[in-house]
Amino acid sequence: MPVPWLALGSLVLGNLDNIMKVVRPVFTRKKLEDVTDRTALLDQQIAELQAAAASNAEQIRELAAQLKEVVAALAQSAAEVSAERAARQRIARMALVMSGVALVISAGALWGAFGRSL
Repeated sequence: MPVPWLALGSLVLGNLDNIMKVVRPVFTRKKLEDVTDRTALLDQQIAELQAAAASNAEQIRELAAQLKEVVAALAQSAAEVSAERAARQRIARMALVMSGVALVISAGALWGAFGRSL
């Protein structure tokens, strides 16, 4: 089971720089009152926002693909653990039956050895 958590940790650590870029975007931060050509500033800011939105969409697509891989690994691991649990339950039941048979045989042997002399 530690393999999926390791994959999740490496997913987050591997994309930490991308996550930080998404969290703290850098845009042109000028007030419209301070600029002589407002239209050029607005065009620049719109272009930056469009580029950031496209970048965010690409990063989200990549993260979704990686998350899909992690979920698939978790599902596979859960199936393996479930199969192991079923096998262990079968072994435990067999051991319980064998111990019951051994108890009956030993009780019979004790009854045969000491029961007739009483």
